[in-house]
Amino acid sequence: MTQLSHWFRSNRFGSLFFATKRASFFFMLIACTSMSAAEFGETKFRQLEEVLPTPNSYRTASGAPGNAYWQQRADYDISVELDDERQRIIGSEKIHYTNNSPDALDYLWVQIDANLFAKDSDGHITSSAPDIKRLQFKSLRGLLERESFDGKARIHSVKDASGADLSHTIVKTMMRIDLPFPLKPGKSMHFSVAWSYNIIDAQLIRARSGYEYFPEDDNFIYEMAQWFPRMAAYTDDRGWHHKQFLGRGEFTLEFGDYRVAITVPDDHVVAATGEL
Repeated sequence: MTQLSHWFRSNRFGSLFFATKRASFFFMLIACTSMSAAEFGETKFRQLEEVLPTPNSYRTASGAPGNAYWQQRADYDISVELDDERQRIIGSEKIHYTNNSPDALDYLWVQIDANLFAKDSDGHITSSAPDIKRLQFKSLRGLLERESFDGKARIHSVKDASGADLSHTIVKTMMRIDLPFPLKPGKSMHFSVAWSYNIIDAQLIRARSGYEYFPEDDNFIYEMAQWFPRMAAYTDDRGWHHKQFLGRGEFTLEFGDYRVAITVPDDHVVAATGEL
């Protein structure tokens, strides 16, 4: 096996790209900047304070940062392994979270985006049925694969800096971590998460993540998006951003530093952003 470490700073660490087993293996870190259009779309149910928010020390009437504006910070130390035999991602991470807000936080929210492919995800159970009269065989295969595929992310552990278990609740594509003591303003904490999940067959299930198998070469190409548990944003205007991931749209995330160790089979060539 081959392991490489990379360091970089970003608030958008969204995608990995793995090329063929016998040719090369790439990591592509894509900056995800846009928010879901639906989240900011016009609707008759939109509240007046969303259109004309009351200015305060955090934000001016224009929405620009005020003199007391703040942002949370999340730094990551991630170790991830590609299981090329079983098409799985196995990872662990240490998160250093800093509460720059004026609020004491009793709990934290973490995004588990891979749970989009769990059978109980909102993105799955709210998807509309296809037109049977126009259904092609490839689409039928995709529907059958989606029903049988075990896409649920396994959260193996959530621990504090001392190694003690942290109480947590997984709510589909989100995870709430209940803290033993409130995280006070200006304070920070360390905690760790270990996880794994199966990678989908992108030829059968349409998604941003997945693998494609090439039988003539007996190898795979992988493209992994939103592949690790990451802190949900906490902002002055909305509090926790913990809406369910439906498969479309992007997220606002906290700024921070990332240190990433990537383990792959030794016949892979790895490329990534950051400093090696």
